[in-house]
Amino acid sequence: MFRSKEQANYAALIEKAITRPGSPLLAGAAAGLGKTHGFSIPLLQSGKRVAIAFSTRALIAQYLGSAALQAAMQTAPQSSVAELLSRREFVSTRDYQAHRRRVLQAQVLLITHAAALIDARSPAYADLRSRDVLLFDEADLLADAAQLRSTFQISPHVLKECDAPDGQTTDPVSLRAVAELVKRKAAEPEDRAAAAAMLYALDTPRWYKRVGWSEQGELVLVHAMPGRMLGPLLADAKRVIFTSGTLQVNGSFDHFVRALGIKQIDPASRHIDPAQHGSLDIFVADSALTRHAQAQRIAQAPRPALVLTTSHVATKELAQLLPDAVARGEHEPLAQALARCGQGGVLIAAGAWSGLDEPRLRWATVAIPDVPYGVPTQVSGQAVSHYIDSVVCAVRRTNQGLHRGLRSPDAHCKLLLLDARFHRRELKAAIPSRFLAPDGALPSVNEGAAQQVTQRERHVRAAALKLYGYQCMWPGCEVTQAHRLEAHHEVAIALGERHTRLADVKIYCANHHRDAHQAMRLAGS
Repeated sequence: MFRSKEQANYAALIEKAITRPGSPLLAGAAAGLGKTHGFSIPLLQSGKRVAIAFSTRALIAQYLGSAALQAAMQTAPQSSVAELLSRREFVSTRDYQAHRRRVLQAQVLLITHAAALIDARSPAYADLRSRDVLLFDEADLLADAAQLRSTFQISPHVLKECDAPDGQTTDPVSLRAVAELVKRKAAEPEDRAAAAAMLYALDTPRWYKRVGWSEQGELVLVHAMPGRMLGPLLADAKRVIFTSGTLQVNGSFDHFVRALGIKQIDPASRHIDPAQHGSLDIFVADSALTRHAQAQRIAQAPRPALVLTTSHVATKELAQLLPDAVARGEHEPLAQALARCGQGGVLIAAGAWSGLDEPRLRWATVAIPDVPYGVPTQVSGQAVSHYIDSVVCAVRRTNQGLHRGLRSPDAHCKLLLLDARFHRRELKAAIPSRFLAPDGALPSVNEGAAQQVTQRERHVRAAALKLYGYQCMWPGCEVTQAHRLEAHHEVAIALGERHTRLADVKIYCANHHRDAHQAMRLAGS
């Protein structure tokens, strides 16, 4: 049922949380573990009424067609799964209400994060408090305090329809008057809920929330701690589970807990890494690279290659230097850009850190030209972000990005970090611990001639022992003593300058290490 011990442990963690009450559970699961499969089976098998919140509708669509859901449905064929759509998807309110009544009867309700935020203030919207379990997938996106995205916004078009006065005044009285107009006159329930949240924020002013105007002329409520907006829902929900690959930063849940304002978490909360999943060759620029030098590195890298940029400007700059690459347009859906990229191609895309599961493409290279620090958000002309949040954003995005190339157990990916700032100690947390040697060094080692390799051999051995464990890998051998175990290179060091991958290293006892070399000599002759 589960493909690895770690995936089974993750599923058991979810199953236990379903069966007992408690504080919110934080279930971290590194990319490659298969968390979607791991939470779907226990949720459906439980027979309980559950809701799963995804960050976007595109991810809901992906989930509805996923092998993980199909496998879970086979174990619980009586289950029903339905997606709650917004009012904007329907011609008439009558059709929307009929849809809503139907899908709320489903055992498993699929919603977006935005819908959960709406329901926190308008409980009748999705009736989440009646659900036995509420699971947030990609939950780290709820805590995007680095970018401080607008949790709620009311577009200029809606403002005009509601006869809101012209001019972006920033005093609380004027902002309240605009929000009251929208709450009273807006046709869409989402807009009315946004206005209600803004009125509540204006009535209960706090340092971590601000109502004002975006650069696009939207009336926005920006929340540095969106968990405070989820607070009423979290307080009333029967069981809440947060899951993601990057809930932890530097081995701690502290940033996530602080950003969501969670008072207490389930003591069972933990992060689970696959013991072995894919291999990674890492290149980090030692000095500042020009766009031209970055493009040269990308052009020489294995394909298909995914280039993750921090802006559409950077995408255009690299696309001019890589004319054969597919560049995602500024308003182009990611799925369309993916469809244009061939097996031997290069895709350059901004804002594509997560949600890139495309079975047709298995990225041989992932390149990140610039450290993806969070960009300060402007509300009524004032920046409201902090450096620490920007660093956390960079760590999370880098971690998500490199895992785009590690989507299967046998995947091998070349990671190009083309910004010398990636050497900063604060960013090392982006690299999963299983790819680091015990001393914190990267396990991919540039090796030259044999006499040069001996100086670094202990780092390769240490990384291999951490990955494979302290036991000879020769079939039937039971040697486990550390002093008797050696690192065997399946591609001989004597072949000269090359790049060692952990996938090319095995752990053997001294006797079987000699046997392995004898087998290589016989094969060569």
